[in-house]
Amino acid sequence: MNSPQREQVEAMLRRGEWDRAADAFMKLAYDDQKKLFGEMPLDTAARLLAAFPYYHAFVLLHALPRERMVEVIGRMNPLERTNFLDELPEEAWQQIVDELHGKVVEPAAPQAEAPPSEAIIEARGVEKRFERPGGGSVQVIAPTDLSIEAGMIVAMLGPSGSGKSTLLRILSGLAAPSAGEVLWHGQPLTGPSPNAAIVFQSFALFPWLTVIDNVEVPLLARGIRHMERHHRALKTLNSVGLKGFETAYPKELSGGMKQRVGFARALAVEPEILFMDEPFSALDVLTAENLRGELLELWTEKKIPTRSIFLVTHNIEEAVLLAERILVLGHDPARIRADFRVPLAHPRERTSAEFLLYVDYIYKLMTQPQLAAEPPTPGARPAYRALPHARPGSVAGLVELIHERGGKEDLYKIADELRMEIDDLLPVVEAATLLGFVKSERGDIENTPAGEAFAEADIASRKTLFRAAALEHVTLLQQMKRALETKSGAMPVEFFRDVLEKHFSDQETERQIETALNWGRYADMFTYDAERDTIQAEE
Repeated sequence: MNSPQREQVEAMLRRGEWDRAADAFMKLAYDDQKKLFGEMPLDTAARLLAAFPYYHAFVLLHALPRERMVEVIGRMNPLERTNFLDELPEEAWQQIVDELHGKVVEPAAPQAEAPPSEAIIEARGVEKRFERPGGGSVQVIAPTDLSIEAGMIVAMLGPSGSGKSTLLRILSGLAAPSAGEVLWHGQPLTGPSPNAAIVFQSFALFPWLTVIDNVEVPLLARGIRHMERHHRALKTLNSVGLKGFETAYPKELSGGMKQRVGFARALAVEPEILFMDEPFSALDVLTAENLRGELLELWTEKKIPTRSIFLVTHNIEEAVLLAERILVLGHDPARIRADFRVPLAHPRERTSAEFLLYVDYIYKLMTQPQLAAEPPTPGARPAYRALPHARPGSVAGLVELIHERGGKEDLYKIADELRMEIDDLLPVVEAATLLGFVKSERGDIENTPAGEAFAEADIASRKTLFRAAALEHVTLLQQMKRALETKSGAMPVEFFRDVLEKHFSDQETERQIETALNWGRYADMFTYDAERDTIQAEE
């Protein structure tokens, strides 16, 4: 391979521009990366390795013969080698230590990556704002650039309410951006994508139509004649395992079978790109796992003509299991925090070190503190810190669990043990972090001294510690306390709603109030009269 991209990387390496070379290197097709990394001098490979993200360095090392891998690690700067090993989750660390000591380990095989192709959909500077009833607007998606190429499953992760579904609707043409543009094969998209289909979280079936009639609906809308649409519907129902259920009605089907009908309806139009908005989240664990496997079989064995799948999910393992490319969104407003490839062959083994490496990395991304992307605008009003929606009992349970583990644990292991989705666990982690009870760094969660004191305290002492932490860190509770100190008697909660509505939507304002009331009552800061909607200081 003597492509201009390779020549550019080699020129950067000769000049010692390691970070720039690493960025350019990772844009090459994965087969080209393996070839170039395997051919470069050992010292160069060792130096470049330190400039890669740890998960990519680990996968690249395992594309080498074991003897060369050991030599490359041995040539690394000792400090850089220590930093690389320290960043690895336990399973990956143990595997590489075993390999360095000569034990035979069979890692998951990396998957050959096709060269980049023309983008099917491209978003250029798309932004979304919603107007407030009283004037002004709320930015929910910051200006974003994104392209979706053929030949891969792309998964998009992000916290609940981060704008994942809104961005999907913009890319599919169901919603218009407030600014920027979306291109379909290079042409501006002014309505729904001409050759795309969507599978929603809810089954969205017509209850008065049979299974086959539901599948034929989009074909009928496209003006396809009866014989052809009937043939297509039968073929697609067979491919998703619903042969024999053509004349059944939705009420006669289980949740998994209803979602299969949703898949069949989307695939019947033979879409070039298939959008999926949390399609497995409403299903039980076993059904969801079976459907993921069936979807992957349709994709990998090319039983469907679809050229790309764009999946919105809040399940980290689901994203790593299915996707060749993963996007991680930040929130308030939504923006792409990370965009990387997963060059592992299908099917993927959930317990392999490589798989857990990516799971661990995404947990790190989603739990690291949000850093400002640019300096604040002079004179701009600072953002109002939102309360994470977690109950005090959940915070206490998390701190206790970490205490029982010696004060520190991998976050993804806690999530796996508790069988909690990231959307459910993250608010609890954020609340404990806000209160100063835990700190989360590089995918690990650790009790602070304050957290250890909380875990060891009795119930009354916990309330005291919680109250002190809340009043130190939570703006809304500080405002409630000051208001109660300056006013005798009860204080209407509507006053605080008026304050919050300057910063949040009506729905989020109510959620903030509900969380603050839960925290304040737990900490014996005040009582709440639901009938009069007032709070009053505890005696």
